[in-house]
Amino acid sequence: MNLRAAAPDLALLALSATEVWATRSFGGPVALGFACLGTAALPARHRFPLAAFAATLPALALGYIWFAPMGALYEIAAGRPRRAYGRRALPWRWPASLRVPPRAALIGGCALLATVVNFVPWPFRDPVGWALSDTILAVMLSALLAVAPTALGLLAASRRELGGRLDELAASREREHALAAEQAVVRERTRLAREMHDTVAHHLSLIAVQSGALEVTAEGPQARAAAGAVRELSRDALDELRRMVGLLRLSATSGQELAAGPGLAGIPALVAAAGPRTHGELGGVADGPDDDAPPAEVQHAAYRIVQEALTNVRKHAPGARTRVLVRRAGAVLLVEVHNGPGPQAAASALPSGGHGLAGLRERAAQLGGDFDALPAASGGFLVRARLPVGPAPEAA
Repeated sequence: MNLRAAAPDLALLALSATEVWATRSFGGPVALGFACLGTAALPARHRFPLAAFAATLPALALGYIWFAPMGALYEIAAGRPRRAYGRRALPWRWPASLRVPPRAALIGGCALLATVVNFVPWPFRDPVGWALSDTILAVMLSALLAVAPTALGLLAASRRELGGRLDELAASREREHALAAEQAVVRERTRLAREMHDTVAHHLSLIAVQSGALEVTAEGPQARAAAGAVRELSRDALDELRRMVGLLRLSATSGQELAAGPGLAGIPALVAAAGPRTHGELGGVADGPDDDAPPAEVQHAAYRIVQEALTNVRKHAPGARTRVLVRRAGAVLLVEVHNGPGPQAAASALPSGGHGLAGLRERAAQLGGDFDALPAASGGFLVRARLPVGPAPEAA
C-alpha cells in the first residue's frame, strides 16, 4: 500500500482511537464498547460507507465520540455514487415532482441524522439543561458536526469531478489536434494531386497526341512501331497517374480501401515490353489460384521493383541481356532483376532524382523484407528483394 495515500486514513484512525481513550470514563462501559466499534468500522468506510456510518451512530448517541462519525459522513459525501449507493440501484423510485437527486437526498439525510442523534438528549446520557443559550450552543455544535465533514466531502467530490472533466478536455483537445493535422495532410494531398494532374498529365497527354500523329505520318515500319510504342507507354503512364491522383484525393477517413495497384499478373507485360534480350522466370506465381497468391501489397511491391529495375537497365545499360526472376521460396517472395554489361553506351543522361532504388528499399522495409542493389560479380547490376508472404500453401 502507498504510505502517502494511506496517511489520511491512518491519521483519522489514530485521532479516533485517541478520542476513545480520552473519553473512556465519560459514558461507562456500554458507551466505551460502542466507541470502540465505531473506531473499528472506520477502515471499512471506503467499501461500505453506509454500514460504517451506522456503526458510529451509537457511539455518537451514548458517548462523546466525534471523529468516527465525521469520518464516515465525509466518505459518504466525497465517495463516488457507486460507493455511496452500493453496487445495485436504489430499491425505490423517486416521484417525478421531486427534483432532489437521490445522492443529494442520501447525503442530506445522513447529515440530518447525525445532527439529530448528536443533539437529542438520549436517556443514557447525563441530564442536560434546556436554557436558551445551552440549546442554541447544542444546535450549533450538532450542525457543525454534520455540516463540516459533509461540506469537505462535497468539495473533494467536486475537485475529483473537475479533474475528470479537465482530463476529458485535454483528451478532446488532443483529438482535435490530431483531426486538424489529418485535415492538413488531406489538404496537402489534394494540392499535390492537383499539381500532378495539371503538370504531368498535360505533358503526357501532349506526348500521346504527338506520338499518335507521328505514328500516322511516319515513314517505315520501324518508325511507326516506335511511335506506337511511345503512344502506348504514354497512355499507360496517364492511367497510372490518374490512379495515383485518385489515391491522393481519397480522404483517410472515407472508409474506402486503397487499391494496391498492378501485381504479379502485370510482370509478364513488363518483361515483354523490355525487348527480346529480356526474359523472365516467374515460377508460376502469376498463374496460381487466388487463395495461394501473395498479399496485394506484396504483389504491387514486386511489380514496382521489376518495373524500376527494367527502367534502370534501359537508361544505363540499353540492350543488355536481362533476367527477371520472381518465385516463391517458402514464406518469402524472391524478386531478382540481373542485367549484364550493356553492349552499347547509354544515350544522353535522362533526368533522375536518384530516388528510385531508395523508394524500392523503403517498400521492402515497410513489408518487413530486405532489398539489395549492387554490381554483379560477373558484370552488370543485380537488384534483389525478399518479401515475406506468410506460410507456403500445402501441396494437394
